Amino acid sequence: MSKYLLLPFLFISIHFSGQKPNFSYYVDTLCSDYFKGRGYVDNGHLKAANFLVNEFEKINLEPLGKTNYIQSFKIDVNTFPYKIDLKLDGHKLIPGKDFMIDPHSCAIDGSFKVIKTNLKNWKSLLNSKSLYNQSIVSIDVSNITNRDTISLYNEVKNILKNHFPIFWITSNKLQWSVADYVSKFPIININREALNNNFKEVDIHLQNKFINDLNTQNVIGKAKGKGRKSIIISAHYDHLGMMGDVKFPGANDNASGISLLLNLATYYSKIKSKYNIIFICFGAEEAGLKGSKYFTNNPLIDLKKVQFLINLDIVGTGEDGIAIVNALEQEKAAKQIGKINSQLNAFKKIKIRGQAPNSDHYWFSVKKVPSIFIYTMGGIKAYHDPFDKSETLPLNKIEDLYNLLIEFIGEI
Repeated sequence: MSKYLLLPFLFISIHFSGQKPNFSYYVDTLCSDYFKGRGYVDNGHLKAANFLVNEFEKINLEPLGKTNYIQSFKIDVNTFPYKIDLKLDGHKLIPGKDFMIDPHSCAIDGSFKVIKTNLKNWKSLLNSKSLYNQSIVSIDVSNITNRDTISLYNEVKNILKNHFPIFWITSNKLQWSVADYVSKFPIININREALNNNFKEVDIHLQNKFINDLNTQNVIGKAKGKGRKSIIISAHYDHLGMMGDVKFPGANDNASGISLLLNLATYYSKIKSKYNIIFICFGAEEAGLKGSKYFTNNPLIDLKKVQFLINLDIVGTGEDGIAIVNALEQEKAAKQIGKINSQLNAFKKIKIRGQAPNSDHYWFSVKKVPSIFIYTMGGIKAYHDPFDKSETLPLNKIEDLYNLLIEFIGEI
């Protein structure tokens, strides 16, 4: 028994024999509080991997070699497991709504004076050593629309962040991510609508916990086929985890992809395909595609025998169609998908995109494995924020994508 199965497991698996696919079950489960956003606070990533191992066993997928479904690797990650408090002139701001901590941020604690800066006066701050350790520099770009000006302000921010904590005030949507190093000073991204124009003092309590060489994992199983070659279906299971008390559920990104993968795994566990169908749930995608990079550098199969890879990431909508990344390189596959889509009348549009390092297909393509990444378009706009929840994710076109992929894999 894998050490990952020693964690307490609180969920009952649904068996799909003779049943239609059940997409909402997996999305609801993976977005529940137990998994802590599937990040690196309170073993969220490990709990998610444990869940997937149990599902793979129940589906009767085979592990690859002696891996027992798990391929372990290490990452560095900056985490925020403690409550975050931020007040401006005594007014408390709401984390996740009014502000986001830049994921590279270090700890900061105390009361600070606010120094408002712009492109004209920022250099003078570097010569004012008396300001150090008692001030936060405020940069307001909320009313700036010119891209070149925004770029200049970003350059200023990157210089000043080596000397001061930074308030970056914006009217853009606040988003979060995962960082693998810690900056010298913190950056706090603030929603302009949450501010009083004349705020002068900041009270902030922020603690981070940087973890070197954290053990995380990919979860890998196989539905054995008739031949020696393989098709890979992949999706990342990790998400952003927790920022203090704020949970990032990651329903569309990417509980939806994992749900589709597990339903496909159930389907292919019951039939004998021409190829082995390998299912890879990647870890640490949000940390920089690290799980897929590790796998392609340490493959558990001969990558030359992989006929095709289909990566699924953000597939919970679809009102506006689907997009295929790396479709220009995989033109034949894109045309096949387009033809099947017309026959099924599944999606009103297929967007053709070139290659981009924006999900786990990328490292396989680098290794010359034919690969595409599919995502759905339209619907909810929640992304990398606390509002990407299972209860608001429509999943209204995911069964269409399920049927399209089965037809496409049949043609391969």
